[in-house]
Amino acid sequence: MKNLLYLCLFGLIVLASCVSEKKEVPIGTYYGVLPCADCPGISYELTLENDSSYIEKMIYQDRSSEVSQHKGNFVMDADGMITLSDKHSSDGTRQFKVNEEGILMLDKSGNPIEGSTAALYQLRSSKPENFNMKLKEKSFVGFKASGNEPFWSVEMDFHKNITFKPMEGEPITVPLTKPVRPQDVNAVTYRAETEKGSLQVTIFKEPCQDTMSGKEFGHRVTVRVKVGDEQEYKEYSGCGDYQGDYRLNDIWVLESINGEVFMKEGKSPNLEFNLMENRFYGFGGCNRINGNITLENQKVTFGKVVSTQMACPNLEKEGVFLKKLNDQTYDFIISEGRLTLSNEEDELVFKKID
Repeated sequence: MKNLLYLCLFGLIVLASCVSEKKEVPIGTYYGVLPCADCPGISYELTLENDSSYIEKMIYQDRSSEVSQHKGNFVMDADGMITLSDKHSSDGTRQFKVNEEGILMLDKSGNPIEGSTAALYQLRSSKPENFNMKLKEKSFVGFKASGNEPFWSVEMDFHKNITFKPMEGEPITVPLTKPVRPQDVNAVTYRAETEKGSLQVTIFKEPCQDTMSGKEFGHRVTVRVKVGDEQEYKEYSGCGDYQGDYRLNDIWVLESINGEVFMKEGKSPNLEFNLMENRFYGFGGCNRINGNITLENQKVTFGKVVSTQMACPNLEKEGVFLKKLNDQTYDFIISEGRLTLSNEEDELVFKKID
């Protein structure tokens, strides 16, 4: 009887030990900076919820222009192995192991990753010092110009700054300012100052020929530069052009949608593209409209259309037109004074205002 009692007591101890060793689901958010071959690191964030769902976020530092995000469900076994169940077995960020420090990311076979970077796969509830989810700043060199004797170049990033590069000496970078339009001249001027110096760039809309190559450009450019404590400006002249298909930068009147004349009576809708601002303005048929645009090669993406709220007989027609623009992406072609926007569903044809 005594031996039977000892045996039961031992069984209870073993059972209690098994129960105590069962891992609890580590609800919360875990962070790490994973190794990256061509960037400072991959900021990785995994949130595990009470309902067995998860949210995974990832950014390649200094490279990603948007957050890579994935949502799904996970399962955890008695040994603390967490599996993101909706992911394929070949996915690298699929399995994890609960440990004292948080959760450890495993390789595709479910084993701890070895080597000199092994410690970087440990995810913790606190963010590492080098963890960040900052997106790469958008950059668009929207205008380039250059000149000879002496050689120089200018690049204008319409999201950020202007950089002047002389053949000799240090480049000068200044913030992009709002353009000033000189009176009685078809031109725009940008002026800015920093501790390193002052820069003034004027772009004239007139034909220009490179003095060395003979290449034709659509704009004549003058640059005035003053470095450091210099009292006098140095002046440069040359040629340049806006990058991409700058012919889009104009006012276009809508003629037809999907081959049918859109407005038989009343004033037709129009669009004015401003590539320096990455915006569009125009008339919808009743109200004034505007919004953001994004250009990529020969594609234009319209953002949300903002409109005034006037009422008029053509309001229904305007609604059709705005729906064709709102959050839509089109291939565009400019030929013989006409702009054609087309995607899988629609084709919009505009005529350039002379």
